[in-house]
Amino acid sequence: MTETLHGLVLTDTTATITVTSTGCTDKSDFKIQLQESSPPIVTFVRVKPDFCRVVPHSVDIVFSLKEIGAASFKVANLFEPGPRRLSV
Repeated sequence: MTETLHGLVLTDTTATITVTSTGCTDKSDFKIQLQESSPPIVTFVRVKPDFCRVVPHSVDIVFSLKEIGAASFKVANLFEPGPRRLSV
């Protein structure tokens, strides 16, 4: 399922997406689809649902640009405000 993103931060070497978690969200729950175009279009897809029962909160997932397969790209995912981060 295409994941709704709450944020995206790019550096020279990484892309960090912010998504909703209910306690069990992990980087391995996502795959990246790269559509060839100019620039390429990236879609972040959640392949494993988070069925845990913690209060929904925002988490960051970091991908290297090498994992994504492009240094510059457009993002196909929808963006919307997300839940607050859990305070520890």
